[in-house]
Amino acid sequence: MDFYDTWELWGPAGVGLDTPTRRLQHIERVFRRQESIGAPHLAPTLALDSPDSDAATHALAAAELASGMSENSWQSLVATKTFLRSGYRLDEYVGQLAALGSPTWVITVANEVVLGQAPDVGDTEAFAGLLRSIHSLSERSRVIVAKSDFVGLLGVAAGADTVGGGWDRSMRTYDPNAFHVASDDGIRIPASYVTQSGLLAVLRRDTAEAIERLDSALASAIRGGAMPPSDRAEREHHLRTIREVVLAMNQSESRGDRVEVLRNLYATADNYFVDLLARVPAFVKNSDKVAWHDQQQAILREYASAEGLWV
Repeated sequence: MDFYDTWELWGPAGVGLDTPTRRLQHIERVFRRQESIGAPHLAPTLALDSPDSDAATHALAAAELASGMSENSWQSLVATKTFLRSGYRLDEYVGQLAALGSPTWVITVANEVVLGQAPDVGDTEAFAGLLRSIHSLSERSRVIVAKSDFVGLLGVAAGADTVGGGWDRSMRTYDPNAFHVASDDGIRIPASYVTQSGLLAVLRRDTAEAIERLDSALASAIRGGAMPPSDRAEREHHLRTIREVVLAMNQSESRGDRVEVLRNLYATADNYFVDLLARVPAFVKNSDKVAWHDQQQAILREYASAEGLWV
């Protein structure tokens, strides 16, 4: 709330979305701020951990009110993994959201804690629920998977057309600590990373350099281009890589085709990982393959099999 509160978005009725007056006052102020910076109306919401909770009821009421106040307003769904694991109750709740007919949904997976740079996608059931929700919402609306980066490609397979990503961890995933003012104001020098297009992964620069020393032609093929000479060049390389993959997937008109495109990308990544694990085991670890490939492929298989798209 540290940064959010600086925008003075709460009305005289107080903080929260738990009463009609608070919802109205808050949404009015949010929309005015968005208008002042030329952004589309995006309704505020709450992070949800259960479809049956008071928070879920208040979030739905806020979405309905925002839709009435601004017919073309975008809507938000911020869901924890517990929420996404709730089976038929999740599907029923998302069905109510879909009925609003919003032109655009922005979906974010809310993590309780983020410990490293690799994605935390070991909860196959939760992420299959995410893809099922994206599938449902995309039947009527455009869907953006925020703060997802390479993991967001799963969402594109399910019907999203855009992913939110970036070079910083707080851009690639929802890190709650990124939204608080740090008590330690000391200078921190972040580690340097290089995006590996063929692996659909972001690995440390020393790992990229080890692959380069092993076989420069192979390294270039895996990276998808020359070694970025600086962190700024890496940022551009990363965004370009994500954009190209999303565009390639969006060229496919059906979900089945998009699933097939991503499945083929995972197959290529698997071959590269197996080769690198054998040849540079001091740098490329099995944990890298698990986080960046195995778990994400398992999510795709779980979702696509249930939809009859894994053939």
